[in-house]
Amino acid sequence: MTIENQPDLKNEFIQNIFINSPIGIYIVQDGKFCFVNSEFQKTSGFTLDELIGMESLSIILPEDVDLVRENAVKMLKGERRSPYLYRVIEKNGEMKWIIESLTSVKYGGRRATLGYFMDNTQREMAEEAMRISEDKFHKAFRLSPEWVVISTIEDGFYIDVNKTFLQATGYSREEVVGSTSIDLGIWVDLDDRSRMVDLLNEEGKVRNLETRFRLKSGEIRSVLWSAESIDYGDEKCLIAVTRDITDRKKAEQERLDHEKLQGVLEMAGATCHELNQPIQVLFCLIDELRDVSPESDIIQKLEEQLHRMKEITSKVNNITAYETKDYVEGVKIIDITKASKQE
Repeated sequence: MTIENQPDLKNEFIQNIFINSPIGIYIVQDGKFCFVNSEFQKTSGFTLDELIGMESLSIILPEDVDLVRENAVKMLKGERRSPYLYRVIEKNGEMKWIIESLTSVKYGGRRATLGYFMDNTQREMAEEAMRISEDKFHKAFRLSPEWVVISTIEDGFYIDVNKTFLQATGYSREEVVGSTSIDLGIWVDLDDRSRMVDLLNEEGKVRNLETRFRLKSGEIRSVLWSAESIDYGDEKCLIAVTRDITDRKKAEQERLDHEKLQGVLEMAGATCHELNQPIQVLFCLIDELRDVSPESDIIQKLEEQLHRMKEITSKVNNITAYETKDYVEGVKIIDITKASKQE
């Protein structure tokens, strides 16, 4: 059956529109296909001979038949204007998403239905992939063991935060969402935040910025902060992941202090060993001088200073902690009194 043989479609202009249309077009009469164009054949996977006389509902996924019938009736009655979506089964058994609209026509002098049949599979698959991706993102966002927030870049206005952030900072969701990081005083060093904004605007991301955050309790925590700029609606925003490294830094500092203490103890032991002998010799010499001049103030002062030196070497010899104090011009030296267990 060709279009030339169809009495209602003899006009050459109409024939070209129907036959060459990039949209699938069909006519159903008495529930069966009586006309299909090339695009409809291509989309359905069936040949012209297979389609003509076939029940129109037979290519529809069984689960969608009632939905199609209901929407078709509404559209033919004028109760629905927008196209509707459903699934069909191709000849090879694969499923396709179809978007369709209908209108009533006269065909061969009898009432029929003209349908516009468009393959919407790629778009539906893309949207489904997007839905799955968004679902995975939201799960990762909510369940992440790290602090995760979405906020505006310029003013730090919090749009969303995960549960870990709330638990770690001590704030409630109501206190955070709708406020800014500056309002809450989260950033201890505002220069770090300014540097972060510059990096995001220039490079679109920040990796492992070491900074300090202030909790609701006032406690200061050391963190590694990473973020990427994102478009959230019409607003330029960021999604940031924060890792608390306070305990790690504390352990690292303790390790460094221990190494420094070992060096101090080794030097202290060697120094005390080298000083003790000359101090003892000086005490002996003072005793000899006292026999010659027992009332000499100089001898008494020398003895006082030697006792002081002996006290210092004793403290040095008993250092148990790495403690420093300011000296001059920003230099720090070991605080012998605090570092010694004899304090």
